[in-house]
Amino acid sequence: MSRSRALSLSLVALAAVFALGGCSSDDGGEKSDGAGAKETKSADAGSSGKGGAELTYRGGASGKLSIGDVSCATLGGKLTAITAPADMSGDTPAKPSFTAAVSGDEAMVTLTTKDGTSYLHPAAPGITGRESGDTWVVTVSGVELKPTDPSGEAITVDGTITCGSVAGI
Repeated sequence: MSRSRALSLSLVALAAVFALGGCSSDDGGEKSDGAGAKETKSADAGSSGKGGAELTYRGGASGKLSIGDVSCATLGGKLTAITAPADMSGDTPAKPSFTAAVSGDEAMVTLTTKDGTSYLHPAAPGITGRESGDTWVVTVSGVELKPTDPSGEAITVDGTITCGSVAGI
């Protein structure tokens, strides 16, 4: 992958994380952001209606992450971003957390485990999303992430994410 493509995905990821940081709806309905984009919320996306992520990882470390309250973004009917947990506006990174900025068949993916270890891939294949009823379901399949600490070992992530709120046009 070219350096400019990796930089583009990085910028998209940052924009998606900041854009999704405040996206949530507690009324189960639909609202507009004032620019014509609508945010919808699924009543059946997880027990609280806020979606969830169930991810397992193996390799240099192994474990399972359960994250509630997931936000996603779409553009033109295609999944573009995932933020779990949905509100990552605090001063410190959420533990655990998962973000992805999706562009075509690749995604810039970050994962932080419960103990604060962070993993990254600037253009990972293996993330697919599909609309299921009035929500989005995302499959994470064999996504290899490298640790941000150069002395660590890579992990492979698998699981399912249900978007609790979806912002998109």
